[in-house]
Amino acid sequence: MSVLWKPLRRRTAGAWIAWDEKPQLARAAGLGLSFLLGAASAGVRVLGGCMPFGIAMVARAGPGAGGFVCLLGAMLGYFSAGGMDEGLRCVAACALVFTAAFCFQELKVSRRSWFMPSVAAAVTSITGVLSVYENILTPAAIASVLADMVLAGGCTVMFDEALTGGGAEESESDERRRIVALTVLFACLLASLNGITVLRVISVGRFISVLTTMTVSASAGSVPGCAAGVILGLTADLVDGTPFHIVAYGVSGLLAGVFSRRGRLLLALTFVIADATVVLWAWKTDIHIAALYEAFAASVVFMLLPSRLLTRVGTLVRPPTPGAGESGLRRYTARRAHDLAEAFRELYDAVRESAESNANDADVASVFDRAADSVCVGCKNRDLCWQTESLDTLNILNDATRPMLERGRLVPADLPERFMERCMAPDGFIGAVNAELRAMLYRRQLRARLSENRTAVYGQFQSLARIMDTVSEELQGAAGPDPLAERRLLRYLNGLDVDAEAAVFRDRSGRLRCVIEGGNLGTLLRDPNWLDKLSGLAGVRLCRPAAQNRGEGRIVLAEAEPLSVTVGVAAVRKEGEKVSGDRGTYFKTDAGVLCVVLSDGMGSGEEAARESVSAVRTLERFLRAGLEPGAAMRLLNSVFLLRGGGEDWGYATVDLMCIDLFSGEACFYKYGAAPSYVRTGKLVRRVRGQSMAAGVYAGEGENPDVVRMRLRPGSVALIASDGVVTAEKDTWLRDILAGFEGEDIRALAKNTLEAAVRQFGQNDDMTVLAVRVDARS
Repeated sequence: MSVLWKPLRRRTAGAWIAWDEKPQLARAAGLGLSFLLGAASAGVRVLGGCMPFGIAMVARAGPGAGGFVCLLGAMLGYFSAGGMDEGLRCVAACALVFTAAFCFQELKVSRRSWFMPSVAAAVTSITGVLSVYENILTPAAIASVLADMVLAGGCTVMFDEALTGGGAEESESDERRRIVALTVLFACLLASLNGITVLRVISVGRFISVLTTMTVSASAGSVPGCAAGVILGLTADLVDGTPFHIVAYGVSGLLAGVFSRRGRLLLALTFVIADATVVLWAWKTDIHIAALYEAFAASVVFMLLPSRLLTRVGTLVRPPTPGAGESGLRRYTARRAHDLAEAFRELYDAVRESAESNANDADVASVFDRAADSVCVGCKNRDLCWQTESLDTLNILNDATRPMLERGRLVPADLPERFMERCMAPDGFIGAVNAELRAMLYRRQLRARLSENRTAVYGQFQSLARIMDTVSEELQGAAGPDPLAERRLLRYLNGLDVDAEAAVFRDRSGRLRCVIEGGNLGTLLRDPNWLDKLSGLAGVRLCRPAAQNRGEGRIVLAEAEPLSVTVGVAAVRKEGEKVSGDRGTYFKTDAGVLCVVLSDGMGSGEEAARESVSAVRTLERFLRAGLEPGAAMRLLNSVFLLRGGGEDWGYATVDLMCIDLFSGEACFYKYGAAPSYVRTGKLVRRVRGQSMAAGVYAGEGENPDVVRMRLRPGSVALIASDGVVTAEKDTWLRDILAGFEGEDIRALAKNTLEAAVRQFGQNDDMTVLAVRVDARS
């Protein structure tokens, strides 16, 4: 339990507004509130003589300045309401409770939640026994002492729960308990006003109770209105000693709530009629004429209340409709699966044409058969060569096969003179054989290439299995919806009169996500601090990813990353070329991972540019879809392998750096890329790989080089193409990176590029990407 009164906080539309910016004002307000609460709670007498609420309030306040001021207020209240005899007993109990809190404040046991309620109950029972010592054995005295003791201990717990500042970190059960405790505190404070009357007829406390019940019925409906009437009526009856108001307020709130959407006049009229009916029903037992005046006066004031006040009350007491967290999570996962499907569809389109081919025979004997079919079919010696002397012809051709294959073509010297004399068109036959031989060799080359392609395609089944495993883990491992945050968000939206659906959930990585869909979201967005207020409701700092907020009527929010990055880019093309063969980009994924990609196409100019653009675009699509970077790099290698059919061979180096902006974990993935450099503190580290460029490996390909490390705020990384840096000559680059002290990361990229041009000239395309990691302010 806090020693000092906690800074006053007030709750509006689900957001907490702290006074901590003005500590002196907050402390003065806290002390003043302590005094008022002590005085008001001490003035409540229930069950004919019990006055435990002031004692409970002092016990809740604890030691220190707040507790002492609360004690002074309770003393004033007890002497004013209970006179000298009864007031002196209660003041003594308050003094003992405060003394116990002060004396035991250094002990660990005093910070237990049960300690002060137990002290309040024990002190109240002891002082109660002493006050009725002569009649201690009578049932009335025993009941009075027990009631005082239970109410003192129980209300200490309730008051502490109500007045201890909650926040976004409290659970759903904590919030329910807080609402109950606040209701009990409000009812006790209203009971302290029951003795104050206007014109000696209308009780201020009961008037406020009637007005509150009417307001709750109008803003939240029958059930909350009836509940409010029962609680406030019960409190009034405990003070007055007759069970009347619990029925009057409860029935009136129930019936009036039926007309909550039919206008104020009909609702107020229904409430007054129901209240009058209960008064007439109890007329023979007791006359409660004051209840009629109080209901009428409250109905008049109710008609004058601003509509915004009713809306605010409704947000506090009306149960919000359940959110769509579970369906929102499913839609989020379905969207990711759809993105993966689109990425694989693009992969299919890229390799479809090169994968299609007609099967053809690659047997060497078919070369001579096809040549004979085209040349010998009309020859007069056809039967002589291919029937009468067929065995000799076959032996001649078999003997010529080996030198023909070694040479790559058939020449007259490979055939004996008898064949040349017998053949009517030897030159035509040799030419036809060579044409068929070239076709056969081309078919063999195509078959080998297609075999590599099929192997690469078969290897994708394993990648697809990994992807499906990832999707399955996403569904099974997601933390699921956050119903408490959804309820707070819906309550806030209802307070703004925004009709929208809200889904709040956590994905597999534990990142909070929020989706709001509705037609009148402009009311929410007009508040310049709307994002900060929603962050207060969610308990985490939220951001609005631009890539997911392109449509109208839908707002997508995500938990903001604790780290931020700044990227600087500098590039120059090879001297004499119109375009650069390098291509780089950077982007942030839905998971809060920054991806920096740099690709250098084969050669330079437009051909190299096409290779690098294709590599960057394919890799970006897979990474944005949520594919694991290593799997995305392997797929990229397969794309280049499958796309290069026949003699159309292409490849590109690929450099990928991924930084988790939640943890600072960084991974470098390289296919034939130049070394990268990372500076952490004063240490400069070189990151290099041994793999070859994407599209060079056949079959399923090889895994890229992977280097993992953790980047702290202030770390700087440099990624450059091979025209900028080589592993043998990098001292100049290390010196530039080690000497970088400024905050302009773009200047670092520019200075590095200029130094590289001075060092090596513009003999190749040159690109530099500089990245600095900082803590988000």
